[in-house]
Amino acid sequence: MTSHIRHALRALPALHDRWFGPVQSSHGEFPEQHDTLHEHEHEHEHEHDRDRDGGRALIEVIFLAVLMLIPVVYLMIGLLRLQATTFGVTQAARDAGRAIDGAANIDEGIATARQIATIDLADQNVPADRITLTFVAAGTNCSAEHSVIPTLTGGAVYDICVTAIVSLPGVPTVITGSNNTVTGSYTVHIGDLREGG
Repeated sequence: MTSHIRHALRALPALHDRWFGPVQSSHGEFPEQHDTLHEHEHEHEHEHDRDRDGGRALIEVIFLAVLMLIPVVYLMIGLLRLQATTFGVTQAARDAGRAIDGAANIDEGIATARQIATIDLADQNVPADRITLTFVAAGTNCSAEHSVIPTLTGGAVYDICVTAIVSLPGVPTVITGSNNTVTGSYTVHIGDLREGG
């Protein structure tokens, strides 16, 4: 009799699982499901950390790119400014030289040449007080040691030089001084048959 009772007691858990399903853990979940949920939570945390690190790295890359781009943009603006002013003084020297050649007298020619040079360089945002008009011997550089007195005497040949101070973007002229200059020159040929004026 006792052996039958023991056999029946041993069979009770199997019957319980067959009728009511396996016994749940204290958390109300199956042990296998509980472990799976913990694994999903850890994976989600790792993915969140990776996304956060990736976003931080992207911000750092953008910040470094901007820092490197600023000097490049500034350099390009400065070069464009220099090129535009160089073109302006070349055009101004040519127009001023033609004005002198066609003037009635040398004083009128010089005054007209200054006005024309100022107008030409105004398009490049160069004010009149940063423009210098000089006359030098033909074929020489535009330094003061080669300066000559302009004339309208027939057969006279000399160069007219227009020099402009170039200001860098965002930097006052007080800091850069007057050393940043560009110069354009034009050779004036006075006709041989023209009377001096």
